[in-house]
Amino acid sequence: MGDVLRRRSRSNPNDEALLEIIEGERRSLTYAEFNNRVNRVAHGLRAKGLHQGDRIALVSANSMDFATVLFACYKAGFVVVPVNFLQNPDDVRFNFEHGEVKAVLYQSELEALCKQCSAGLDDVALLVSLGKTSGGADCTLEELAAGQSDAEILDVVIEDRSTAQVLYTSGTTSRPKGVETSHLALVVATLNFALSSGMQPGSQARSLTVLPMFHVTALCGLLTTVQLGGCYVIHSGFDPQAVVETLEKERIASTVMLPMMWNACLQVPGVAERNFSALNNALYGMAPMSAELLQRLRSTFGCDFHLGSGQTEFTPPPCMYFDHTPTEFEEGNYWGVPTLIGEQAVLDEAGRECAVGEVGEICWRGPLSMNGYLKNPQATADVRQHGWHHSGDLGFIDAKGQLMFVDRKKDIVKSGGENVSSCKVEAVIGGIDGVAVSAVIGLPHPHWGEAICAVVQPLPGAELHEEAIIQHCKQHLGRFEVPKAVVFADALALTGTGKVKKPELRQAHQKLFESVTDA
Repeated sequence: MGDVLRRRSRSNPNDEALLEIIEGERRSLTYAEFNNRVNRVAHGLRAKGLHQGDRIALVSANSMDFATVLFACYKAGFVVVPVNFLQNPDDVRFNFEHGEVKAVLYQSELEALCKQCSAGLDDVALLVSLGKTSGGADCTLEELAAGQSDAEILDVVIEDRSTAQVLYTSGTTSRPKGVETSHLALVVATLNFALSSGMQPGSQARSLTVLPMFHVTALCGLLTTVQLGGCYVIHSGFDPQAVVETLEKERIASTVMLPMMWNACLQVPGVAERNFSALNNALYGMAPMSAELLQRLRSTFGCDFHLGSGQTEFTPPPCMYFDHTPTEFEEGNYWGVPTLIGEQAVLDEAGRECAVGEVGEICWRGPLSMNGYLKNPQATADVRQHGWHHSGDLGFIDAKGQLMFVDRKKDIVKSGGENVSSCKVEAVIGGIDGVAVSAVIGLPHPHWGEAICAVVQPLPGAELHEEAIIQHCKQHLGRFEVPKAVVFADALALTGTGKVKKPELRQAHQKLFESVTDA
C-alpha cells in the first residue's frame, strides 16, 4: 500500500494531500511533504529495532499524524494495528496483548491509557507519543523522525497477501477478533470504491472524514483519496456546524457520515442557503434512512445520497445502493448491488443460493476478503463455509436484483411467532421529526415471548411522546412490528464505529415487561 503514496508524491508533488482543521486553523501537507515525513518516521521506527512483520499499535483520534504513522507502517512492512481507544481499557489491553504489538504510538492525550494498558506486557518495547509527553514515552514522533533520511525504503519486499493491518472488531458479547487485511485487499478496495462510486482523480477527489480513522470506512476513504491524488480533509470529531462550513468552504466532493450525523447537519441554522455544488458523492452507512430524511437531504445538499455497506472482514464497500435505483419495494433497507470487484449472494444454511425473495445469509467472495482472524483459525473457518465469506447478516434479493438487508442474525426480534427486523422499525422511527437516533430491541414478554421496545434519543430541544411514536409506527408498519413500548434516553451508548450498543440496552431494560398481565 505504501507504493501508492510514493507514486502520488511523484505525479502530484505540490498538490495538497492532507488537510487538518483544528479550531478553525488550517494545516496541510503536500504529497511531497507527506511522503518525506512518512519515510522519516519509517526509518526512525527501523532505527529503534523494529522489523518487517512486527505489529505496531496506533492509538489516536483523527489527525495527519495518524495518516503518517499508518503509511510508515505500510511502507516498512510493519503490520499496523489501529486501536479503538473508546473501548474499555481492558479491551484496549487485549488488543495490545493479543496482537503482540512491539510498539505503541499514541496521541499525547491518551498517554495515561496507553501506559496503563501496556504495563507489564513483555512484547511492548517502544512507546511513542504523537505530541507532547509527560514523561511516559520513550520519545515523541518528532524526535523519532528527527535526523532520519527521507529516502524511499527499497530493501523491503511486501507480497500481495502480506498482512497490512489488523483491525479489532467491536466486541459486544465476547472479546474482539483481530481482522487481518492484506495489502492487496486494500489496494483493490481503493480501485473498487473509486470505480463503483464514480470518484474522479485530482481535485475532484476532495474528501472529508468525520468518522474515526481507526475504523475501516474512514481508512478506505483515506486510501482511496491518496490513490486518486486528492486531498483528505480531516476532522478530529463530529461538530455539525464545522462540518457544514467545511463542506462549503473546502468544496468537498465526497464524504461518508452516519444518518444521525446527516440529520444533525440539517439542523444547522442557515444550512439551506449554503453552496454545496462540489458535493457529488454523499454517502451514508451503518443504518438506514427514512424516505422523509433522504428527501430533505437531497433538497438541502443538491445531490443524491448513496448507501455503502460492508464490514471489516470484507474491505468495504462490497455492495452499494445507488439513490433512485429501481427496486421491487418502495421501502426497506436496501444494500443494493455488488460493487465492481467482488460477488454477492444470499445463501441458505446448506450453502445453496436462495430464490428471489427468500431470506438467507448475505455472503460475498473476491479479493476484498480478509486473510483471516488473527490466531483464530476456527472462527476464520466458520465464516468461510461453502467458499464464501459469511457476513452474519440476513437479507434477500428482490425481483429487480437488489439486495434488501433484513437484520443481523442476533438482532432479529422474534415476537409472537413473527420475525421482526429491528432495522425496519428503526427506519420508520427515524423519519419522525425530532428523533436523533433510535434502537429497537426485543425484551422478554410473558405473552409474546419477546416484545419490541424502541429506545429513542431526541434531538436537543425536541419534545417527543411515546403514544405519538407508536401511532406513527402503526401507520407505517404491520401490527406485529409496532413497538409495545418506547423508552427515551438522553444519549445512546455507541461503539467507536457509531453502532448502538444493543446488548447494554437489553440488559438495562430486561424487566420492562415483567409485570405485564395482558397482550
